[in-house]
Amino acid sequence: MTARLFERLHTVDDCRPLVRDAWGMMEELYPICRSITGEGARSTLRAIGDRIPLEITNVPSGTPVFDWEVPREWNMREAWIEDPSGRRVVDVRNHSLHIVSYSTPVRGTFSLAELRPHLHTLPDHPDWIPYRTSYYRDAWGFCLTHRTLESMTEGDYSVCIDTSLTAGHLTYAECVVRGRSSEEVLVFTHICHPSLCNDNLTGIALATLLAAELQESRPRFTYSFSRRGPSDRLHGSLAMNRKYGASVTVSSSAYSATAAR
Repeated sequence: MTARLFERLHTVDDCRPLVRDAWGMMEELYPICRSITGEGARSTLRAIGDRIPLEITNVPSGTPVFDWEVPREWNMREAWIEDPSGRRVVDVRNHSLHIVSYSTPVRGTFSLAELRPHLHTLPDHPDWIPYRTSYYRDAWGFCLTHRTLESMTEGDYSVCIDTSLTAGHLTYAECVVRGRSSEEVLVFTHICHPSLCNDNLTGIALATLLAAELQESRPRFTYSFSRRGPSDRLHGSLAMNRKYGASVTVSSSAYSATAAR
């Protein structure tokens, strides 16, 4: 298998087409506002499915999974903050990290003092936008650069978070490449992080390219590529596929930056 997969990759120039494919996929997926459920996750899986065959599974909200329960489905349409002059100082259309994932809907006017508890920054990295979630607690908020926060003056700010939290589904997908052996390698990546390259998109792109390459060969092991929500819920995925308890003898829990943490 190894020779078949990599025998044509001897120089940097040999690798460039694969690098271009991976980079192009990351550029396509980067703007999507993804979370553990919702249309962002489904859009991501559709893009992957354009490249490799996927088996899609939808698990209803409220489904018990060991000590966990599939949450409500979250979808975001728009989210922004306008300063007293009407200028939008934060807009999720400019970067999907600006919204705290799973924020509840909000529409109103707030003083800067009232708004501050809902604004999240990284003072030690004033030009970075942090990533925050509120999966299991009803709350709302925005993430922004600390430099932007410091530029915000006193006054009334208009806030819009147009989101929904409803009974829906958690969607995940698998691509299985059958090998000569019944022993199975499970390759897992999470798809729930928005606009994060090293923490999400690198893993998605690498796994997709590897699955495509493996399909051109007849590997020794069977490979199951799984794309799901957060990596700490891998055990939930296994509960939905109890076959793994017996058949997986070699496993890779992650290949993106933080899925192995």
